[in-house]
Amino acid sequence: MLLSSTLSKDFFKDGFLYFSALLTWGLVSFISLKSADLNLASVAQAITLILFIFLFFNNISHKKTRFYFSLTLAAETSLLLTLIYFDRLQIIPILFALVASQLPAQFHRKQALLILLTINIAYYFVLITAQPQQSIYTVLTFFVLQIFAFSVIEATLKEKKAKEELSAINQELLATRFMLKQSSQKQERLRISRDLHDVLGHQLTALALNLEVTQHKLPEQYQVVAAENLRQAKQLLQDVRNVVKEMRAQDKLDLHKHLNNLFSQLPHCQLSINKSPASHNIEINSLTLNNQLVYCLQEGVTNALRHGKANEFIFNFYKNKNQISIDLTDNGKGCDEVIMGNGLKGMHERLKEFNGVVNLKTNQANNKKQSSGCTLHIQVEDSYD
Repeated sequence: MLLSSTLSKDFFKDGFLYFSALLTWGLVSFISLKSADLNLASVAQAITLILFIFLFFNNISHKKTRFYFSLTLAAETSLLLTLIYFDRLQIIPILFALVASQLPAQFHRKQALLILLTINIAYYFVLITAQPQQSIYTVLTFFVLQIFAFSVIEATLKEKKAKEELSAINQELLATRFMLKQSSQKQERLRISRDLHDVLGHQLTALALNLEVTQHKLPEQYQVVAAENLRQAKQLLQDVRNVVKEMRAQDKLDLHKHLNNLFSQLPHCQLSINKSPASHNIEINSLTLNNQLVYCLQEGVTNALRHGKANEFIFNFYKNKNQISIDLTDNGKGCDEVIMGNGLKGMHERLKEFNGVVNLKTNQANNKKQSSGCTLHIQVEDSYD
């Protein structure tokens, strides 16, 4: 009785709901058939009840289009109205609660209430035709029961959706926190390396030059000491340059490593990286481009988590001379039409100075209309800062 596409995944979690539906059908069928004579009519009634429960579980067990879902729902209703016409105990209308429980999966509240109202109007006319002595209060009683069943399942679906949204937001916050931590560390290393190079490096260079000039003006007995001081100054300058070089080398971002670290912070998410020679251990020369690509991939991952409900990603990275091409494919639900939102606009703005091109497209699974996630394609030109 929950959303049709989630039965196989959440059966054990929500099994009590499905068992209660089956138990309700079984009790109604037993009470309805136990006093019936064994004849063709009772056999037809049993077949109709079996067909109803088959259509019910078929409707909630697989993801359906709105048209197919509505057609099956109409068939279930028609079977129940037929049974009600021959029902002397008036217990069959209880099964309308099972019909009502399916509506939240495909219809909004107003639409569902209109459908229930239509069903009960048809039920009233069938009832007064078969048993004129029955009053409208019988219909109203079962109508209220249907509304209750609809409300319970609607509340369950809303709670489930709220949990999914909260989980997606939590994953996004974890990814963002990791991103900010990495970014702050890199910015601090970059600041320190620049200070060492611009301040200490220049001071040591000037000191070495002054010592060299002074060495030529000192008496011979001080030449050895001056030469040693000059050697130490040059060695210290070289050490500073090596430290700066090493710190800048650390700032050269390995996208593969970063993505692996990022996904280690995201529960229930998997990342597969293309391991072909053309995409492994690729270096990006521009530190600025490195950072911008990280932000773009971060945005792509969080959007796939939040909007596409994705949990599996495939990363492909290719480079030909200074042309870099990146594909990030997910297994989310995709979208019928790609809208240029703030996320895609932000990616274009970040990569504009690198002649960046950003595209998002919905994938097709096995040449069918059913979508199989999206692919974020990024193409940029590498350069030196």
